[in-house]
Amino acid sequence: MVYDSYSVLKTGMDQTGEFLPLTFKMGAGRPAGYVYGSIPFVAFFGPSVWGVRGLSFISGLGIIILMYFLGKKMFSEKTGLIASFLASISLWDIYLSRAGFEVHFALFLTLFGVVSFLYKKYIPMALFFGLAVFTYPTFKLTIPLLLLALMLYSGFIQTLKNKLFMISIFILLVFAGISIKETFNGVSEARFLDLNVLSDRILQTSVIQKINEQRNISTLPNKIKPLIYNRPLAYTRILFENYVENLSPQFLYLRGDRNPRHNPGEWGMLYLVELPLVFVGLYFLVKNSKRNLILIVTWILIVPLATMFMGQTHALRNNLILPAFILISAYSLENILAKWRIFIFSMFGIQLIYVLFTIYFFAPNKFGSFWSLDAKIASEKAINSDKNIEVVLSTKIDNIEYAYPVYAKIDPKLAIEQYGKWPKIYGNVIISNE
Repeated sequence: MVYDSYSVLKTGMDQTGEFLPLTFKMGAGRPAGYVYGSIPFVAFFGPSVWGVRGLSFISGLGIIILMYFLGKKMFSEKTGLIASFLASISLWDIYLSRAGFEVHFALFLTLFGVVSFLYKKYIPMALFFGLAVFTYPTFKLTIPLLLLALMLYSGFIQTLKNKLFMISIFILLVFAGISIKETFNGVSEARFLDLNVLSDRILQTSVIQKINEQRNISTLPNKIKPLIYNRPLAYTRILFENYVENLSPQFLYLRGDRNPRHNPGEWGMLYLVELPLVFVGLYFLVKNSKRNLILIVTWILIVPLATMFMGQTHALRNNLILPAFILISAYSLENILAKWRIFIFSMFGIQLIYVLFTIYFFAPNKFGSFWSLDAKIASEKAINSDKNIEVVLSTKIDNIEYAYPVYAKIDPKLAIEQYGKWPKIYGNVIISNE
């Protein structure tokens, strides 16, 4: 991803030679938002760790500030301050920020859009929502639904009567039109088409076998069996199970999605102590603020709709759910007795310290291969080698063909010339696929 930013900065083209694309071919059709957003950081830091993570770091700071304004607008300044603090220590946000995932930038943009809507800044809202759609694919589904929920929260008819809001709808339709065009180009949705449960051939075979077994064993009349045992009902159950798993305590509080890239702390995405806070917060919301309760619960229920098609829990695709849970915890902390707050914040601190130790002193050694550590080591050795000696790097080293141009800061023009060609020759370094 960082090399695409570097290539666009230097040549106006991505590393495949396409001029200012809206969807980048690398990464199975990567939306353009994070790539273009990272260009200022790449210009300053080069194609480096800070070049790729700088935008995510700034997004994290922005999320902290936005949570304050969101909590203040919906509840009170005190809730906003607590929400801001919880965002600053959020395990989920720490994981996303450190790795420089584009979905973290998408979360920032979407949250900015939500806050803009609530403060009736409709034109900025449209711009932020539109940019978010071009930053992470699943937001194409969740943002329209979230916008509808916000309109109902603020008064549907009253919102539609606002002229600026109608202008913002036009802006969003422009973004939607471009997004649909990219979809029909067959690139931006390639990963979804490959990974969703509806196209999983192994699952299809399993479903058919199970349906045949059920029809053979069932004592129902033969005319009734196809109405009870069929693929639409079988897939409905699978999708529902996937949906529920993305809201399960196992994913949210205990183990996360078990992907070391998304969850190096090897805990859930939220703090354990936030589980009782959710129940306390829901109690106070039912008691004091049913309108806010409906919006927050709707927000939570919307997010997994995009993830349930992928067949597994996923920390990146579900990250838009984070602000809603932070709001519940913040409102809960505002309303409980002060003596309990001290205990609860202590629990936050204990788990945070444990997770930070895991992230910095354990995970790098255990999960280095997930971040192509071997490619980094090999690239650095090749860079520091005698320039008069030919060095051959094999693609048996995971991602070496992508890592070496980044670490060596190869001129993008040279990379573009050799796109799709083997071997790739960069001075005395040759990358071979044999």
